Parts: sequence; structure tokens; C-alpha cells
Amino acid sequence: MQSQEKSLLSDQGRTCPLRGGWISFRLVDEFGEATPYAGLSYVLTDSEGTRYEGVLDGEAYARLTGTYSGPLILTLSAPYKGGEKIYADLSNRKDYPLPITELQAAAEQTLRRPIGSTSKTGAYRASAEKGEFHNVEVRDFVEFSKHLPPAAKLSNPVPAGCAKLARDFAGDKVPSFGVGLLPEKHYVLEVRALRAFRPLLSLAPEFSALNLYQLSLLATLSYGAFGQTPEKADAAPKKDFAFTYPSRGTIGHVLNTCLACFEEPSSYADSKKPSFPLVEDVPYSKRLEIVPFDPELYPQNDPSSGEELETPSDVHFFNDLRQGATDWKNTDTQAYATHDDRIILIGVRGTAEGWDGWRDADAKQVPIEGGTGKTHQGFYEAFMALRPFIERYILRFRTDQKIIVCGHSLGGAISLLLSEWLHREITSDVILYTFGSPRAGDKDFVESASGLVHHRIVNQNDPVPSVPAGWMDTKKPIWITGLAATVSGVLTPAAGGLVFAAGLTRFGGKPYWHHGEQRYFMPLRLPGREVSSVLWTPGCEGYEEAAMAKCVAQLKNNDTPDRKQFLVQAANGADHKMLDGYIPACWATLRRWQDTEKTGGYIISATESDRLKLEVETYRTQLEQWQIAADNEFPGGMIESRPQDRATAFQRRATMSDLQERQTAIRQAIKHNQKELDALKETITTITRLSTTTLTLANIYGDCTALPDLQTHIDRWAAHSENQKSERLAQIPSATNRATA
Repeated sequence: MQSQEKSLLSDQGRTCPLRGGWISFRLVDEFGEATPYAGLSYVLTDSEGTRYEGVLDGEAYARLTGTYSGPLILTLSAPYKGGEKIYADLSNRKDYPLPITELQAAAEQTLRRPIGSTSKTGAYRASAEKGEFHNVEVRDFVEFSKHLPPAAKLSNPVPAGCAKLARDFAGDKVPSFGVGLLPEKHYVLEVRALRAFRPLLSLAPEFSALNLYQLSLLATLSYGAFGQTPEKADAAPKKDFAFTYPSRGTIGHVLNTCLACFEEPSSYADSKKPSFPLVEDVPYSKRLEIVPFDPELYPQNDPSSGEELETPSDVHFFNDLRQGATDWKNTDTQAYATHDDRIILIGVRGTAEGWDGWRDADAKQVPIEGGTGKTHQGFYEAFMALRPFIERYILRFRTDQKIIVCGHSLGGAISLLLSEWLHREITSDVILYTFGSPRAGDKDFVESASGLVHHRIVNQNDPVPSVPAGWMDTKKPIWITGLAATVSGVLTPAAGGLVFAAGLTRFGGKPYWHHGEQRYFMPLRLPGREVSSVLWTPGCEGYEEAAMAKCVAQLKNNDTPDRKQFLVQAANGADHKMLDGYIPACWATLRRWQDTEKTGGYIISATESDRLKLEVETYRTQLEQWQIAADNEFPGGMIESRPQDRATAFQRRATMSDLQERQTAIRQAIKHNQKELDALKETITTITRLSTTTLTLANIYGDCTALPDLQTHIDRWAAHSENQKSERLAQIPSATNRATA
């Protein structure tokens, strides 16, 4: 203990405490500026328990004389009473109102000092004022701090000994929070800026490459655990108890350990390769929130309150985990929800457990409660299990925010049903991005949900968007994959095909339809063995159905596959997975569009346009050949009554009823085929338009183009070495091939 502290706290001093000391202090930000903290209310409490209330002057300075000897406790815990809506909303909301102080609001308006910056600091100002310099945080001065970030490792914190000695001697006369300062000194206290990162997201309904990439990461995050440690609180948690989120890739780690603590996350679920989101530097209260756990403030956190105990995991994480093979009630659906002042963000997990494969395969159609049309029973049961959780979250934390929903695979189908309900019952401000999502509803459902903004992303060779498919509930004699037109594969790295089962009766109801605007990742071979990745809207079904047809074509004996086994195989393909398929494709699109916009190039180059047009023309030729073959299967439209008079061995073996059903199916398929041929005319027009359209910043970043610091955020992201690795950049066409546009 320093000699000054010993003398000030001696027994003699306590018997006859001296009075007449002085102390002064100034609060500054990380650049040594005092203005942000001007006018804040403070309280100094001396070692005799005397409180000295005051207000910092225009230079955030205060000087006090006439205090009793001994250390003093400085607190700045006055509630925020300003007019900013975000703080009023957070302080006054019904669930988990936050104890926001004047100091917190002020610290949120300051900025972090960049590493390596040569600008002046609080230490420089302390030297100029011959004062003692220390780094401090908001949590050091306020009574309630569970809603604030965990304590940081400060380079020069205020020694804890002064406050401890004051409390040891004065007991309850001094507050249990605050920093301890010695008299006869001037202090310069540099307050750590209270900032967070949050993912850049465009709130405009139009598609953007930014949202494409960002939401691919946030959809992948739904596969992770929540990561709360420990999972549950003790029956009598200690005063300083706090949940932590140490496991990388978990939802809590990304949102609370990284973003809320001004750190860029790089892991999602079980990802091994780092992927960084584009983030913006925002005031801490504008982060994507994980609610605090504080038994002193919230009865639902207090085991002794008599209320059902609630932890952050209960608020933000839904996991309808099945308890075994005989559990037919739970659905194994998993999702998370979080929010800030702009959005409610919801991520829904795709196929991850064995039970989910059963749910994918359960393709019976059921009516939509309160809505229009019918939907896939397995998807609907999962949505209905999730809906109460989302409904409660919306009621608790939504003011006027938009709602953004994302999901992959099975999660995409559930996300569609959820978004349609939100759009119908809660707000029209819903934006949905899905990745590799199967069909979820019939024509009536899709048409009734036409007002919902849905950007549907499909990867080359991903068969899952083609399910539920007609053959999954079709008798073998009616199954017509033998009459399929193939997408040539002459110019694409992998061949595919189109299964014309669209006209078949599907699962006792109307055919399943896709909802939303499809955007399709397509690799193209360019000169020099280079492969580029093009994201476009073909406007026809052939490309989307190609992966399914390729899988089916590999089956032996032209037999219909087992539905469950086929879905397991499809879901495990690399092109369907987020980590191996969708995230790399989304990243490549964002980087490609960034480079193209800088050079003034077109969305696709002339070389790519030529390749795409040749691909489409080849496909059109095969469709026409298919139509001729289909017309000839039943010459004159007649079926001979005597088997021996029929044209083919297949027809001679089949029953009359099977042939009649097959003939009906082929007629429907021919009609569908003609519709596809008509659509290809618009596809050619689309290719021409893409090859003559320049990219704008709005195409890439949506309404984030209005952010004054957008380039700073982009530069921060681009500086990561992972965004410069050659194997990733190889997915983007070279300058030579781009220059041919």
C-alpha cells in the first residue's frame, strides 16, 4: 500500500477525520477530447459517506474541495433522460428494460482509437495537465452493468485498491460500485468508447449482393448451438454471475462475444474456413442484441421470484429437440432470433439431424391455418412448432423494425411459411432470403403470397430445390423420366436434365410450386480453362431441375428411388451445403460485382453471354426433340385395346389403366414443355440485357450506399487475408475475360 493511502486511512484519521482535501478529474474519449462528456452528472462519496453531487463543466472537468481525508468513490450512474428514441425504447420496453445511463449514451457517441493511430490520447492530455492518467469503462461507474460488454483488459486501469480500502473502512456508507480515487490529485480518465459491430444489411426490398453474402453466413449460423455457458443458472446465482459464450461458431459467440465486443466473427456453426461479414461500427445499443441476465432487475431471471426462470437461450434460441424414436410430437426444428433498432433477424436451420430427413420426405399436403392453399405437411408441422416462439419474440421486442428471415434447405421452406405468416399477420415489411430451399406450397399458396419479398438462391447441381418432385408419389408405369430433355453440359462443368413430372398428381393435391424470384449460380467454362461463376435469373425451369434429373438419371433400371434415401443423398451433396457450396458462391458473386462496378463493366461479359446463349439454344433443341418423341409414344392419341397390338414392349406389358394415366401425364408434360419453350425466348432476352447492363453500387450494397462510411467498412472487410486468397479469387473471371464485355 502506498504511504499516502496508509496515512489517509489510519485509525487516527478515522477517529478524528481530517477535512479540507481536494480532488479534480476530467473525462475524455480515446482521442483525449472532453466535449462528449460535458454536462454529465456525477457523485463523489468520501470515506465518511458524504456525497458530493455535481455536473461536469463544458470540458468534462470537476474540482471538489473540503472532502474528508481518505479515498473517494466516483460514480456516474444517472439515468439517461435525453430524447433519442432508441434509448427511450430500450429503457421503457416491457420486457428487459435496460438501465441506460447518461454516461453510457455519451460513451456510445465516441469512437474507438484505431490500432497504430498517431493521434493524441488521454495520456497526452494528462501529461499536459500534470494529472494521473487511467483507462476506464462505463461499467466501472454504473450500478447495473449486466447489459454492458464484459470487462475489457485495459492497459492502465484505476487500481482497485483505493475502492476496496474505502469500502473496507466505510462499509455501506460508500456505494458498492464506482472507481476509487485519492485526494490531492488531478485525474484524466479516458473512457473506453462503447461501440459494437453489426452486419451491414440492406433494408431495401430489392436484391443486393451484400445481403446475398451476409445472409448466407447468418443462415449458416442457425446450424450452431446457442453456446450459453453454463446452460442454466444456479438456484442462487452469485451477484457477479454472468453467462458467457466461449465456443466459436455458436450463436451467442458470434452475437455477444464477437459483434457486441467490437470483434469481427469468422466462424459459423462447424465451419473450418474463416468467413468475415462486412460490418459497420455502431453505438453499442444498436448492436444485434442478446438480452442480459440480471436477477436484481428482472424477476424472470430470479430463481426465488416464483416466476419461470428464463435465460438468454430461452429468449433467443428455439430447439424443438426430439427425445427419441418414439417422440412424434417434437419436430427437431431449430432457429434463432435477435434484433436491433432496424430489424428483427430470424435464422432457421436446415436439415441437420436424421429426423429432419423424415420431415423432408413427409410430403402430404395440408391446409394453411388462416391462409390460402396447401403446403407440405412436414414443413408445416415444423413451422407450427416454431411460430409461438417467434410470435412471442415479436411481441416482446418489435417496435417498428423490418423483419429479415433467412434459411437454408429445410430451413428455407420453414422460413417461407414463417415469412408468409409474418407478412399476412404482423407486417408487410418482411424480406426473405433462402438458399437451396425445396418447394413448400401449392399454386394457391404461392399466388396468395405474391406480395412477400423472397429472393430464392439456387446453386448449380443442387437437387434439393426440385423437391418435392412428381415422381416421389408416382407409380412406376407413369414415371416418365425416360422422356427427359437434358441441359447439354457442353459449356457447363456438369451436365444435367429436366424431368417433366410437373403435370403429375403430387401427393394427393395440386402440384408444388416455387415461391419468390429465383437467382441461379451457374459455372461457365471460359477460354483458357477458366471457370467463372455467374449469378442470374434464367426465367425457365430447366436449370433448376437439372440437378434433380442428373441424380435420377444415375439410377439403375430407370427405377424410382426410395424417397427418404434420395433426400439424404441430395442433402449431403457438396453443392447443397452452405459451407462448401453456397457461401463460396455468394462470396464470389460479391467480389465479382465489386470489381465489375469499379471497372464499369457489365453484369456478364460478352464471352459469358455467348456461352449462355449457346447453352440455351442447345437446351431448346433438345426440348423440341423430346416433344417429337413424346408425341410419337401414342400415335394418333389412341391406346390399342389388345396388348399384342400395341407399339412397344413396355405398352404390351402395362395395364390399360396404367397406360391411360401415363398418356394423361405425357399430355400434361407436353403442355409444360411448350411453356418451357416459350420461356426460353425471355431467357435469351435476359442474357442480352445482362451483357449490356452496368452494375451500380445499389446493385451491390442496396440502401447501404447511403452510409457515409461505407468505403471504410468495405476496406476493413477487404483487408482480411482470407478475402485475398488465390483459390477464392479463382472463382472470379480474370480481367482479360471481363474486358471482353
